[in-house]
Amino acid sequence: MERVTRVKLLDVSTVASYALAIVGFGMMVSAVLRTLSSSLKYIYTRPLLINALRTNANHAERLCKTAPDSYFGAVGAALKTAGMIGSRDPKIIPTATLPAYDAGGQAISMKWKTLLGRVKLGLMAAGGAVALGLSKGVPPIPVIVLAVGVAIGFLWLFLYKQEVDRCIVLARAEILPEVNRAVADGRYTFPPPPAA
Repeated sequence: MERVTRVKLLDVSTVASYALAIVGFGMMVSAVLRTLSSSLKYIYTRPLLINALRTNANHAERLCKTAPDSYFGAVGAALKTAGMIGSRDPKIIPTATLPAYDAGGQAISMKWKTLLGRVKLGLMAAGGAVALGLSKGVPPIPVIVLAVGVAIGFLWLFLYKQEVDRCIVLARAEILPEVNRAVADGRYTFPPPPAA
């Protein structure tokens, strides 16, 4: 006869601890990788965008499409809306660009807030993994390492979201007037000519 081996509660909690830590780490990595692919420094991109708006506003619109998850997306939405109204009156253009920019900025901010919420869930999973490990004594070292990695990733994403929000506010004050001037001066044509 074969002996039936019973699984000990310690073994189950260890496996569950590893599983929660790995899930939390995976959620964090998927969100942090998006920050690495879209890192735009405002101090470097502001002069680039302002120069493009002053010389060739249609090129500025194409630049805005390269990074839709940053303030570029909101500037691109304002530029396109200003072009669609078909007016060059400097008093009418801001009435279209401000709401378009604010809506685009809120959508971008909400996207990063959603990603931050996903990393919060990962942080809770990693915390649960450490708590499960503590229930049997000392949590396994890899679980602790993964939980610390998730905490660092959460901090990274939190600071990145703060930077994105700061850039959106700064661009509204510094770049949006240039968008209005570009449309009022006739440097932006809608629909844009085809790319060469």
